Amino acid sequence: MPDYSNLTQPISFGKNQLAANRMYFSSVGFDLCDSMGRPLPEFFSIYDSLMEGGCGFGFLGNASVDPLSQYTDRSMKIVSEAHANDLKPVIESANNKRFILGVQLQHYGVKPEENSLSYNLSDIPGDVTWLNEERIEDYINQFHNAACLALRIGAPAIQIHAANGYLLSSFLSPRTNRRKDKWGGSPLRRSLILIEIIRRIKISVGDNMAIFVRLQIDDGLGKEGIHVDILSDVIIAIEEVGADAIIGATGIAETYNKFLSDKNFTIDISRSAGRFFKQRTALPIGFAANIDSLKLADEILDSGDADFIGFGRAIVADHQFVNKELTGDYDGVFRCRWDSYCLWDKKEPSAERVFCCVNPRYLRPNHIQLKHQDK
Repeated sequence: MPDYSNLTQPISFGKNQLAANRMYFSSVGFDLCDSMGRPLPEFFSIYDSLMEGGCGFGFLGNASVDPLSQYTDRSMKIVSEAHANDLKPVIESANNKRFILGVQLQHYGVKPEENSLSYNLSDIPGDVTWLNEERIEDYINQFHNAACLALRIGAPAIQIHAANGYLLSSFLSPRTNRRKDKWGGSPLRRSLILIEIIRRIKISVGDNMAIFVRLQIDDGLGKEGIHVDILSDVIIAIEEVGADAIIGATGIAETYNKFLSDKNFTIDISRSAGRFFKQRTALPIGFAANIDSLKLADEILDSGDADFIGFGRAIVADHQFVNKELTGDYDGVFRCRWDSYCLWDKKEPSAERVFCCVNPRYLRPNHIQLKHQDK
C-alpha cells in the first residue's frame, strides 16, 4: 500500500469543522440545474458519488448569489429560501456521511446598463470603476444573504469566490479596479469589498460555519494584474476579519490557457504563493493547480507549501480517483486528458451539461467531442 501519511491526516477549519483528511474536491460547475438555478435530479447523485470518492471535504460549485448573475442558464443559484431548500438534501447527505460539504458563493459580475453613461467607460472585461455605492452594497448583502441561507440548511462551510476574473477578483485587480474612492487604490483598499463580505458573514455565522476564501494569486497579466506580491496586507486582513482558510487560484478568461496548458508552471506558482502566505498567516492554505497525483500532493504537503490539496478535473474524470490511488490502483484510474473540453461545454449550445472525455458516467456525445476537436 502506498504511504500518503501527510494527505491522510485530519485537518481543522475554524473551531468546529474537522475534515477526515487533507484532500478536497474542488468546486466544479456541472451545469445540472434548471433555468432558475435549481438542481436537477442528477445533481444529487453526482455529488453523492463525489463524496464517496475518498476526499475529506469538498464544495458545491458556482452557486450564484445574485439572480442576475449566472455563467450559463444551467448554473446553480442560492438567492432565496426556495433555492436553499432545494440544496438541503445534498447538505443533509454530506452531514450524515460526516463529510464537510461547503457551498461556493459566486458572483460573475454584471455589465453596466446599456443606457448608462459609463457603459463605454472601458473595454476591459470585469472593469468595476462604473459601479456606484448602492450597487456595491447590494453585492455585499447578496453574499451575506447567501451565506445565511447556507447556514440555515446546515452547511458546515462556504467558499467565497474571489478569483478567476469574476466580481470580487475584479475589485482586487489594479487592471480592472481604478477607482479613486474607498473601494480602490492600494491592494488593501481594493480588497475592501471582500473584507467587508467576510466581516458581515462572520458576525452572522460565528463559529458554526467555516469560511474559505478562493483567492486569486496570479491572473497571468504580470505587473498590471494580480500577483502574489501585492497580497501581503490582504492576506493578513482576511485572517483578522474572520476567515478560516485560503484556497489559491490562478488564471482568468484571457489567460486560462497559460495555466491549463502547463501543469508544472501552475503548480510552481501555487507552491510559491503557499510559501508566501504561510509566512504571513496562520490560516490553513491550499490549492488545486491541476494536480492529478497523490504522490505529488503528498510531497507538497510534506514540503510545507500547503496544508491541504484539491483535485478538480482529475475527479471529474474519475470520482474514485482518490480511493484508487490510495490503494495503489493507478491503472484503474480514468485519467483526465487536460484538453479543457469540459470548459468548452459551458458555451456549447448543443451541450445540455458539462461532459467528460473519459468518465463513462457522463461521456461527451461524439458529435460534440468531434466539434471540439475540430476547433
